[in-house]
This record gives sequence, C-alpha cells and structure tokens, in this order.
Amino acid sequence: MSLQQTEMAFGIKEATGTQPWMVPHLFFALPADFGRYLELYDTLTKSGVDNEAKSRCRLDALIFVVYRTLSEQDLHPNTGDSRATLSFETPFKWSPVPVNGVPHTCTGTADYTVLFGGRDHMACHLIVLEAKKRYNLSGAGQLLAYMAMVQVNRKARGQSNWSVWGCLSDGWSFHFYFLDMEGNWSSKILSSSVLGWQEIANTLAHMIIQAQAVANSPLRLSLYSTQDPSTRPSSVVSSVVEGSIALKRKPASERAEPPAKRQRTSIGGSSALETLGSVNSEVLSIGSLEIRLDMKLR
Repeated sequence: MSLQQTEMAFGIKEATGTQPWMVPHLFFALPADFGRYLELYDTLTKSGVDNEAKSRCRLDALIFVVYRTLSEQDLHPNTGDSRATLSFETPFKWSPVPVNGVPHTCTGTADYTVLFGGRDHMACHLIVLEAKKRYNLSGAGQLLAYMAMVQVNRKARGQSNWSVWGCLSDGWSFHFYFLDMEGNWSSKILSSSVLGWQEIANTLAHMIIQAQAVANSPLRLSLYSTQDPSTRPSSVVSSVVEGSIALKRKPASERAEPPAKRQRTSIGGSSALETLGSVNSEVLSIGSLEIRLDMKLR
C-alpha cells in the first residue's frame, strides 16, 4: 500500500516542521558490550544473505536491551495494566476504509507490535515495527496503514488519546514514525553507521515510555457509546495471511440497495459466509496490504 493510498484511505497527512518528539532524549547509556555483540553477530553472518530474517535478529537485540534497561531503572512497569508485551506477526483488520467513496475492509500482518496491558485488542498495540531487508526501507505506506488502523480503533472505542508510534528498520537504519491526535504523521531517520546506537536506543525507549502513558489514558465521553451497534466499525483482530491488496467492486446496480448479508473474502480467496449467490467483481493488485470490498451476497 503506497503512502498516498494510505493517506487518502485514512485521512492522514504529513506534519510540517520539526516535532517535539524528534528532540533527542537520554534515558540510559547502552551497555558497553552492545556494539561488540552486533560486531560479532555481523562476523558470524557475513557470508549470509542480507534478508529480513537477518535484520530481525538485530532488531531483537535492540528491543531486548532497551526493555531490560528500562525495567532495571524502573522506567517501565512489568506488571499491571501498563505492562508491555512484544507481539510477533500481529494480524490487523479494520472496516470501513473508504476507497474512491466505497467502503472496504483492510487487513494485514505487522512484523512486531508492542502491546500494552493485559488485553490483546488492536487498540492496545501502540507501537508497530516493520522489519525490512538491508538497503530496502520502502514500506512507509504499509507501516502508517497499521498505525492508522490502531488510531481509528482507539477513537472508535472512546479513548482520550489515540497517538501511535512506529518504526521501519533493516537493523542498521531506523525510520521512526509518530501519528499524532490530529492525524498528522512525522518521521525521524537515524543510522547506526552515522550516529551510533545511543540515540536509536533512546528514541525507542522514548516511544515505549510515551506509549505507556497513552495506554493509561482514560475513556472520553462521546456519542460512540450510544451509537447503534450495527453502525459501528468492525475492529476485530483476526488471523490473516499477508497478501497483495485486492480491490473488489460490486456492480453499480447493487450499491443503492438496502443493507443485506455481506461477504468478506479472505486473502486466500475463500468466503467467510455460505454462498448465497454469485458475486461479480474486479480484482486489482496494488501492494502488500489487502483491502477488500464488503461484497453483498444476492
């Protein structure tokens, strides 16, 4: 999913100017042996392919040392409603997502997320991380789509704070993202080969600490609590497999008809409901997320 498609689908846009979160923060000094550990790892894997699996090992090391240091300094609780859980291959699903004025369902699987609290709900995955193979850091649209799905979910649930953080990395370079309350996104690029690991580690630590505060934000009074359940957006986090975006359009003759049973076609192509009639549609491959039209069965 391209950046432009994500911005149009979720109504977000790039912020202008330097944002407060971009200012370097110093929470701790990295262990002296961290850089040496990565050097040894690079020596061990020097002849290997620079694929996503190799990048993930470096990310795992960074995430662990940041979490361990924050915990040791009592900067992040390990228990209670604010505890952090690192989740892998986290499935997301959200609807409606408007595409050219037509509602669709958006699904995808994030490489890593940091879940806050004891309930595995999409609104609690406040940090999203995507791993890429070295020198291939495309995917801002995909990452921001996941972040935007979390944000709209938090807004729909009546949370008072719906800020979300993200990171796109190959294990050497890090593109940090922040999606603020107004739907403005901003990014900060840090390279370990240029600036070293200290600022990278502390930027990740800052994200964790800020996300923890967001997780503790109270519910707000809104019309959502009295809204008809049938009109509320779907926010189910379901198991899906990554695939290309597929846009399915229903014939114009069907669009004006009253609501009826709807069919959501899985990424694999099978229907989630029993077949009540044929559905004519177009399929267009666009990117690495999937957006599907809720097809009405006849």
